[in-house]
Amino acid sequence: MAEADDYLYFNGQGQWFSCKRIATKNTHGTGCTLSSALAANLANGLTLPKAVEASKAYVTLAIEHALPLGHGCGPTHHFVAMFKKAGFEQ
Repeated sequence: MAEADDYLYFNGQGQWFSCKRIATKNTHGTGCTLSSALAANLANGLTLPKAVEASKAYVTLAIEHALPLGHGCGPTHHFVAMFKKAGFEQ
């Protein structure tokens, strides 16, 4: 399966961020989720490259555990890490 690659160009340097591509149609909200996670990680003091890395990992986990609701593209699972920490597995 192909990788899901993103490229950050910042301060005259480029960096690739790669992760596995997840075969699912349930990706509703990924753009909003990524931008919100990035803003939150920056507000928490991470550098831009570290914020991108953490945000991409968060979105990847949310896609991996996406919710197959309705007949169209289901939403990502924003709270999967909290569910796992609480002992609830999807």
